[in-house]
Amino acid sequence: MTTIAQVSDLHFGSEDPATTETLIHELNVAELDLVILSGDLTLAARHDEFERAREFIDRLKAPTLAVPGNHDVTPWNIPERLLHPWRRWRHYIAEDLEPAWFGPDVAVVGLNTARRMRLKLDWSHGSLSRGQIRTLDERFVVAPDGAFRIIVAHHPFLEEEGADLATRPKAIVQRAKKALKVFVDERVDLVTAGHLHRTYAAAFETAPATSAVVAEAGEAAHRVTVIQAGTALSSRTRGEANAFNLIEIADGRMEVRAVTWSGVKWARNPDPLVVIERPSSATK
Repeated sequence: MTTIAQVSDLHFGSEDPATTETLIHELNVAELDLVILSGDLTLAARHDEFERAREFIDRLKAPTLAVPGNHDVTPWNIPERLLHPWRRWRHYIAEDLEPAWFGPDVAVVGLNTARRMRLKLDWSHGSLSRGQIRTLDERFVVAPDGAFRIIVAHHPFLEEEGADLATRPKAIVQRAKKALKVFVDERVDLVTAGHLHRTYAAAFETAPATSAVVAEAGEAAHRVTVIQAGTALSSRTRGEANAFNLIEIADGRMEVRAVTWSGVKWARNPDPLVVIERPSSATK
């Protein structure tokens, strides 16, 4: 079995120290193979916030894969934001902004959706470049045959079903539709994201017409599931309890469950948010 935790929007700078200790303990006793950190490790990219994020990572037993969020780029030092936006991230967290991790039954690839600036006034929204989308196939070249494929990003790719957009700002990553079509062609199974401080799952499915190889092979439509994580530590919960997602993979089956903080303990939701099963032929 491969067990992965998706932890998002830690927002050091607005965290509760007691909850932080319980989260570290929970992640360590789970005997995880990987901890995904899907952006916004800090509240305002201050040095002391990054230091606490670094300490958090160092206390985890499992390896981590982290991508930046919009809060991880300084909003105060504009020259640094424009000229060296990732300086603090690279100093405290990791040199690679789009890391990858490969296990025997899963391939995890990071995509950086945070930006130093946009032409619009709101710089918090995310974007994918055409180059990031175009070269995605190269990222999965070394993935094991039949492995589940997971993308890690910070910004969401799909809205929550039934979401009231009149009261909730739209925050879908720019070029999300183009990216999702490529995710279908590349047989991506799961996209993990955060940003909204809400836990939900949504699916995108279409015939893989954009890939001539896949289309000629006559493969059926493929479903890409987007799983959003709430904030794991921040007091800015937006009406939800602190939470993270637990991904378990075994025997050609992947299940995702939310793990929520009750104020006393972390508890796994008995009902999975997502279940993805591989055909038996795909796991051989």
